[in-house]
Amino acid sequence: MSGTEDQHAYWTQLAQQAVAGVFRMEPELGEALRAAAKVYAEGLGRAKADTATLGRLSGWGSLPSAKALRVKFEQKGFGGGTDPNDNAAQRIQDHIDIAWLQHDTFAAAIGKLELVDEQRAAQLRAAGTGI
Repeated sequence: MSGTEDQHAYWTQLAQQAVAGVFRMEPELGEALRAAAKVYAEGLGRAKADTATLGRLSGWGSLPSAKALRVKFEQKGFGGGTDPNDNAAQRIQDHIDIAWLQHDTFAAAIGKLELVDEQRAAQLRAAGTGI
């Protein structure tokens, strides 16, 4: 498992505990953590939007090695290559998914959420696979 997969599994388990009432926290603390997770997720969303500019790099020159490097960096930034999920945009999306899962976990831990919104998590995952 990768680091983000481990984190997603951890927060999913914690969310389930919060929904079950096993994981609880003070409302003020939970609200502060929820707000921080939201700000973090939204900031990551802006960073992910910026990765679109990485799909077309310039200034590398005309040597064959320079062209190869440019293509490799474009793929690392926005996708392509042998693993289309091994790029900055997908990595950022993985962290966005975890941040929203944290947001929902804190909501459940303070009793403001009956269940974690799996539909939103599925939509976020689907948005990330379309990159």
